[in-house]
Amino acid sequence: MGILLLAALAAAGCTGAPVAGEQAATDKAAGKPGFASPNLAGGTWSGVFANPQKSIDNFSRIGLRPGPYEQKGDEWRSDAVPTALTDPSAPDPVMAHFSVAGDKGSLERVAFVLVEPARSNDQQARDQFDAWMKQALAQLGVTGGDTAVEAIHGRKRPTGSLKAGANYAVQREMTPRGRRLTVTFSRAKPILNGTEPATG
Repeated sequence: MGILLLAALAAAGCTGAPVAGEQAATDKAAGKPGFASPNLAGGTWSGVFANPQKSIDNFSRIGLRPGPYEQKGDEWRSDAVPTALTDPSAPDPVMAHFSVAGDKGSLERVAFVLVEPARSNDQQARDQFDAWMKQALAQLGVTGGDTAVEAIHGRKRPTGSLKAGANYAVQREMTPRGRRLTVTFSRAKPILNGTEPATG
C-alpha cells in the first residue's frame, strides 16, 4: 500500500493498517520503493482518463490494488481488491471498493464505494472512507477530494463540476443488506453555449 495512503488510513484508525504496514516493511526490506510521489496524474483529471494502463499503474503505486483493466460486457473496467474498514475477521465488515471503467483507449469514470452492512453504524469507518478517497486523489494530484467529502456530508450539492476536467456525483442506495455510498468522478463533456462554474 502506498505510504501516504497507508498513513491516511492509519491516522483514521483503520483496523486493516497493521497488515498493510507489514507489507510496506517487507517491500522496504526488499529494496522496493514504498513512497508514491504526489501529482502522479500531472495535476489534471485528463491525466487520469487519457491512458488507462498508466492510470492502473498509478492506482497500484498509491495502494488502491486495482485489478486488470479488461473488457467486461460492453465496457472495459478494473475492480480493485476491496479494503476492510472494520475488523475483516468479523462478520460483515464495512468495506471500501474502488473501480474504473471506460473503453479500451480511455477511462470514463472513477468510483469509490462505501458498503455498510445493515447492522453497522460505524462513524469511524465512514471517516476512514473519506480519508482513503481524499488521500488517493491527493496522491494523483487531482481535485475533488474535499468537494466530494463536503457533498457526502451535505455541505455541497451531490453533483457538480470540478476544475481540470471532471464531474462528480455522490449517490446513496439502501438495500435489504445495508447501505451503499458511491462517489463517482467522470470525464467532463464539452458544454455548448456557455460553461458551468467548477465547484472544486
